[in-house]
Amino acid sequence: MGGNTPADPSNPGGSKKTGVALQVKLPCAKLDDVRARHPELSTRRFFLRTATPRPVETPIRLTAVLSDGKHCFRANAIVEKVHQAGESPGRSDPGMTLWLARMDDPGRELVAWMGGQPPPLLKQPAAAEGAGSAATPAKKAVTPPAEKPASAEKSARPAPKPTPPSRPPAPGGKTVVEDDFEVTLDDAESVVPPPAATAAAPAAAPASPPSAAPAPMQPSPPAAQPTAASAATPPAVLPVAADPAAWPEPPAPDAAARPAPAAPEATAWPAPPAPEPAAKPVPAPVSPAPAARVPGASTAPGALPPPSSNESRRPAPPPLPRPTLAPGAPQPQPAALPADEPDQLPQARPTKPTGPVIGIDLGTTNSCAAVVKDGKPFVIPSREGYNTIPSVVALSDKGKLMVGHPARSQLLINPRNTVYGAKRLIGRQFKSPVVTDLLGRFSYEIVSGPRGEAAVKMADQVYSLQKISSLVLSEVKDLAERWLGAQISRAVITVPAYYNDNQRQAVRAAGALAGLDVERIVNEPTAAAIAFAQGRRLEQRVMVYDLGGGTFDTSVLELHGNVYEVISTGGDTFLGGVDFDRALVQDLLARFHQKHGIAFEGDRIALQRIADAAERAKISLSERLTTPVSVPFVAMVGDKGYNLDTQVTRAELEKLTAQLIDRTLRVCDDVLNNCGLKPAEIGEVLLVGGQSRMPLVRSKLREFFGKEPSKAVHPDEAVALGAAILAHSMQSGDIGGMVLVDVLPMSIGVGLPGGRFKKVVERNTSLPHKKTYSIWTSQDNQKTLEIPVFQGEADRAQQNEYLGTLVVPDLPPGIKGSVVFDIIFAVSPESILTITAEERGTRRSVSATFSTQDSPEAVKRRLSGGSDAEPERLDAPEPGKSGWMSRLFGRRVS
Repeated sequence: MGGNTPADPSNPGGSKKTGVALQVKLPCAKLDDVRARHPELSTRRFFLRTATPRPVETPIRLTAVLSDGKHCFRANAIVEKVHQAGESPGRSDPGMTLWLARMDDPGRELVAWMGGQPPPLLKQPAAAEGAGSAATPAKKAVTPPAEKPASAEKSARPAPKPTPPSRPPAPGGKTVVEDDFEVTLDDAESVVPPPAATAAAPAAAPASPPSAAPAPMQPSPPAAQPTAASAATPPAVLPVAADPAAWPEPPAPDAAARPAPAAPEATAWPAPPAPEPAAKPVPAPVSPAPAARVPGASTAPGALPPPSSNESRRPAPPPLPRPTLAPGAPQPQPAALPADEPDQLPQARPTKPTGPVIGIDLGTTNSCAAVVKDGKPFVIPSREGYNTIPSVVALSDKGKLMVGHPARSQLLINPRNTVYGAKRLIGRQFKSPVVTDLLGRFSYEIVSGPRGEAAVKMADQVYSLQKISSLVLSEVKDLAERWLGAQISRAVITVPAYYNDNQRQAVRAAGALAGLDVERIVNEPTAAAIAFAQGRRLEQRVMVYDLGGGTFDTSVLELHGNVYEVISTGGDTFLGGVDFDRALVQDLLARFHQKHGIAFEGDRIALQRIADAAERAKISLSERLTTPVSVPFVAMVGDKGYNLDTQVTRAELEKLTAQLIDRTLRVCDDVLNNCGLKPAEIGEVLLVGGQSRMPLVRSKLREFFGKEPSKAVHPDEAVALGAAILAHSMQSGDIGGMVLVDVLPMSIGVGLPGGRFKKVVERNTSLPHKKTYSIWTSQDNQKTLEIPVFQGEADRAQQNEYLGTLVVPDLPPGIKGSVVFDIIFAVSPESILTITAEERGTRRSVSATFSTQDSPEAVKRRLSGGSDAEPERLDAPEPGKSGWMSRLFGRRVS
């Protein structure tokens, strides 16, 4: 099995190494379960418990599917470490830790979702691309090479030894199908060629391991060595699966009843098999008929890593959603990796990444990047010379993904496959009320993603919103690298101040997918205030009015030299320039109907042309009093085409949009009331965002605050410049540098029986913040606790944003009230939530996960005591007691 063939001078890729194709059926019904069972995935590792682990540096072609057969991830992996039975007190079974060198898109998104830095993209072979995320391709479709008959194939490799009858795997075990193949991993995938200096030996690292391989190897974090559960069924021997030529044959009724092969198995399984033709196609690792499956490897149901005592260098917890809850800081994450990283074991990396840190304003309609160069912030221009690039992603008719200005040009001719405004949808559940209201507003199709989140569909392929945003961030990253002439791996990314926790986590995941180590998530108004006050040593109270393309935010800050303290913030994530455009579009359609007497048929391309004309008219009316609008062939009746030709005045536009501006003023008034201030007590009002250029905005703000709004910052560039200044301050690490004190934009709390909402961490709480409560069981031998967590200000839980359900299974047995543990709500300086659960006294970690795949409807039924309220929870009211809240928050710890 392991072993190298002699180098072939005609093969520039060097020698080949025999690898193993593994298909693993995980005992997980959803990705939340995968995250809970395999937290080591966040460090690009995967622990597989097996009685026959492969030698270190053995190449593995790994395909993992969920328990229902749905695709989970596919990866090129290398055995990083072999674990012997009983080598550590916490592990009783043998196994191996795989280093995931490359993963497909679902796998990369899974790693980013768990808070890790995703590996380079694994491009699928031509035969597998069509499968996409198909559940389990049929193995019958794999045809053996014509020049090698089945009999020769069987004699060319060691025949498997008949396995003794064994018990079926435990319900929590994996089902693994294994096959040998010869592969140089980069030869099997179409990857970016390495730099010229290393082009002579591409991706043959597994065949030529570095000297003293264990020494330079990056130490495995605790997540790479999960503890096996003692209750799991002992694993059986993991033999090589049947030869592909025999797959179409009817399987035997029982694996143990199969006839013994003619050739005996080699004494030592690592012995190399006879060389096979180099042109042999790699068989797709798929599952044959049930009898052909070999139960041989599994992970223990409770295989979780021990708690880490090392603090992460990251300033915030990992992104959407949370990893398995355990005390301690998030696990350390590898640095960003170049796309042409070879498939080999990781070498020692510098503890602190180098290179410039850029600031990125990831906007709804446009994005902007900036960097501090020679002590001065600069905006990074696009390829076309603009200071911003459209936040638009399109899929052309030829299947090519386009980003920025080329993608925007597709809006008029290919609106169905052009995604814009993703910032409004990212991080939201598909079944949430806000997404439901938006389903008919976009020309592209919004669908449900694999985790129940909102996703988009282009040309019959589903893309997550994190993936869409990562494409925009990748374009920005590429522009910065071209402009600076240096590799970029770190960034500070801005988000609306009123983004909830899920949305912030999703932006972090998008940055990771783009190959960026997100050093900090900062609120857009805060970044604009930094750009305004940097180097001025101000002692002033300012209010930032940020009305952008899709969101509105406002924050009150007190500036004390280099200290920027946010004292109150608010906003509306569904109020921006696109809403002004929509109001004008509705008016234009009404004029068309009134003039021609025919209704608009709703053609997507025609509607997009009208929207484009409305946006141009709106921008024009900021500088003039009237503008023409002309859109030819809006509708066809018979052979006659009807055009839209009209004049729009500034007064008409202001009448249509005045109520939208009044909504922003109500938010401003609410923000001021929350911090006990009056409009006259604000020193400066900073206008940020493209829509703030509208004359009516300035006049209404002048009337509300009693002073002229400031134009000291550029509406389109201030946020990116502020992010770049913050990034430079973080990179330089100067003592006495910039200090940010931010607040929580929306309250975080729990859902109560009857649908009520109890706030745990109040809005405008200074960050970072931690709140701990004690909880004890309300029944004898209680097994499980479930607490739904929401974010918002409404009194009813269902009217707030659902973040997830805190699930604490397998509570220790005991009488009612004897099991006590702490629920800790910790909010980072970036407003990102982490919840941990610890048992009182022993401080032993309770296995708790933060599930985000419950639908709002299921949560509503649970809160109202519906039929699916099982299992028994602490929120069940007791007769004669004050209810769930008295037990949940019966005693405050801190």
